Amino acid sequence: MRIEIIRPDGDLKRELWEFGIFLDFGREGIRLDRYMFQTRKSTRHKNWNMQTRWQRVFKRENNIANPPLPADVEKEMRQQCQNIIANLPVER
Repeated sequence: MRIEIIRPDGDLKRELWEFGIFLDFGREGIRLDRYMFQTRKSTRHKNWNMQTRWQRVFKRENNIANPPLPADVEKEMRQQCQNIIANLPVER
């Protein structure tokens, strides 16, 4: 399951965090899979250009060592996880 959190900074900048939830035998957790700081030239442009990139898997493409993880982003991610789990149907 993936959770994506986007924090816009005006119309031309934004930060994006992507988390993955994994439930396995003996290993459960939430992983930060991807972080990006993106910009675009103007509001007419649809495509976002990556200025800063960090990915857990594709480390060769990273241009920062440690991505920022503000407390409010972590709190929102945990709240979204709780909402998803609370709304899952229980099957028999």
